[in-house]
Amino acid sequence: MEFAEAKDHGDITIVGIPYEGVLSGLPGMREGPLFIRKASYLLESYVPALRADLRDVPFTDMGNVELFGTPEKISEDVAEVVAGIKYPVVLGGDHTVTIGVVKDLIKRYGELNVIYFDAHWDMRDSYGESTHSHACTAARIAEMGAKITFIGVRSGAKEEWERGKTYPRFKAGEKWPFKFSGPTYITVDMDVFDPAFAPGVGTPEPAGITPREFFEWLYTVEIEKIVGFDVVEANPLIEDHITPILAARIVRDMIAKMAVSK
Repeated sequence: MEFAEAKDHGDITIVGIPYEGVLSGLPGMREGPLFIRKASYLLESYVPALRADLRDVPFTDMGNVELFGTPEKISEDVAEVVAGIKYPVVLGGDHTVTIGVVKDLIKRYGELNVIYFDAHWDMRDSYGESTHSHACTAARIAEMGAKITFIGVRSGAKEEWERGKTYPRFKAGEKWPFKFSGPTYITVDMDVFDPAFAPGVGTPEPAGITPREFFEWLYTVEIEKIVGFDVVEANPLIEDHITPILAARIVRDMIAKMAVSK
């Protein structure tokens, strides 16, 4: 199944990576790409706030890529998968997949802004005997030199809060950064939203951001060059309607944003 309105050509390419590695919550995130695609058919193709219609946007959906091995190997494999994609749109799966995408994009551009929507810092050195679990994603991409801006973070171990002091962080209800220069990647962990709006996630955390906050920011933020994005950690085996439709709306509107920003 393809994302609604996908074409057979285009620089923007969706790829599903149904991977879940070192779990800290309930399993089921590997089903995220399928349910996000299914939910996309419940949405209109037109995004009025951006005056863009996905029917007019050349984007493709290459389906899912099944990857196996250690979390470290998965990150290497993800980098290889997206290397041939000009503007990758990755559907997870857990947040581990972001490590590989960022690795490839930094190799391409030399520098990269990463706007990191997440309830958690993901700044652990290791978790579950792995340095590449979803709880370590931000730590690994920071080591690559990515310039990270955290939005929605409200949970983490004491050492993560200490480490996070050196990075810009914005909470629900605050005015978020309005302008980004240079190549920019956006990663959206669905647990960034309050569980009332996205109950189908592996590690829910109360007091999150609202969809209204997210979309109002997306429609108005100025980004010089969006080079890709991902939507991860949706778990339809916990809840299979509210969360996938929100995730699909994010994908739809982000593709539209990329199209009008090019």
